Amino acid sequence: FVLGIFYFVLYRVFSSEGFAIVGLSAIVTLLVLPLYNMADAWQDEEREKQRNMKSKLDDIKAAFHGDERHMITNTYYRQQHYHPIMQLRSVIGVAIQVPFFIAAYHYLSHLTVLEGVSFLFLKDLSKPDGLFKIGNFSINIMPILMTVINLMSAFVYANKLTRKELVQLALMALLFLVLLYTSPSGLVLYWTMNNFYSLLKNIIYRYPKVGKTLN
Repeated sequence: FVLGIFYFVLYRVFSSEGFAIVGLSAIVTLLVLPLYNMADAWQDEEREKQRNMKSKLDDIKAAFHGDERHMITNTYYRQQHYHPIMQLRSVIGVAIQVPFFIAAYHYLSHLTVLEGVSFLFLKDLSKPDGLFKIGNFSINIMPILMTVINLMSAFVYANKLTRKELVQLALMALLFLVLLYTSPSGLVLYWTMNNFYSLLKNIIYRYPKVGKTLN
């Protein structure tokens, strides 16, 4: 419902379905930015805690086994005021995306006004783009572009993320590629722009000097 209101207002402003989708993605990104910032802070706290405990936990794993290892590990966690459930903080950033993805998927996948509407190089926003053809076989380029941008966004934070988190982000990017590969290009345009805005955000946060230059 909320997406529909924003889309209608943006369409009245731009008189373009494509630019309305681009603007809708920007508005949603700005609205959830405080949530992402909060999630980033929690994730940073979790990474720092894991780094500080890693050496001692490695020693415990090397010296003890079975129930004894489990008991000593839990004792060490209590001493550090840490609970294993706090590891869930590392996936909050991904979890935030899920409800917005579901809302955008349901709204833009069934938006009849996109039927037969073109935008830039996209011939019909209600159908997969099929921009590249090999014989009778069509390849959808937009979902691939969306995935590349998503992976670039993760790469910006490569030095900050753990190996496990990088794998999770890569798998998530591939999952979105599979889910959206045959989706309407209007929906893929929305999510591609969402990933692009996320990439810009990560660049500004990761490299403050770049952010000051952009400002």
